[in-house]
Amino acid sequence: MLRGALVVTLAVLTGGCGLTARLGMGGGEDTPSAAAAEPRVFRCESRDNRRNYCPAETRHGVRLLVQNSSFDCIQGTTWGYDDRSVWVARGCSADFVEGPVDLAGNAPPQRVRCESRGNRMMRCNAVVSQDVQLDEQLSDVRCVQRQNWGWDRGGVWVTGGCGAEFIVR
Repeated sequence: MLRGALVVTLAVLTGGCGLTARLGMGGGEDTPSAAAAEPRVFRCESRDNRRNYCPAETRHGVRLLVQNSSFDCIQGTTWGYDDRSVWVARGCSADFVEGPVDLAGNAPPQRVRCESRGNRMMRCNAVVSQDVQLDEQLSDVRCVQRQNWGWDRGGVWVTGGCGAEFIVR
């Protein structure tokens, strides 16, 4: 694990929204006051192409962390947020993170898991302000940048059986 990197462990949820994890900086002790200040990660899902609202603390912003659906999650079109919640529509299902960005408008480093299933392309949305680095290979297929994985400002993509965890800055 990279010291200082945000680590996300996602749980399987049965509902349309819910708490999945807290982001922690690693190496420190969790205290009630520190835990309360950490960003919350949660899943919000559109079922039967209907709009769904998931309660969230949005005053410091919300970012899409990982898209879980085969339907595109595009901010302003199939997902967005208001002063009390995140909404998803048209089949979008994703994990979101509450929380601030730095003074330059950049999101803090994120650990993003992205896996190609059935050799199909998978896009994992994330805010990329600097770069993406492969941190941990998960698949038997070797992941090679520009061959079966890559990134742009909107996230990471994998294909051809590549599966890995990436550090997104």
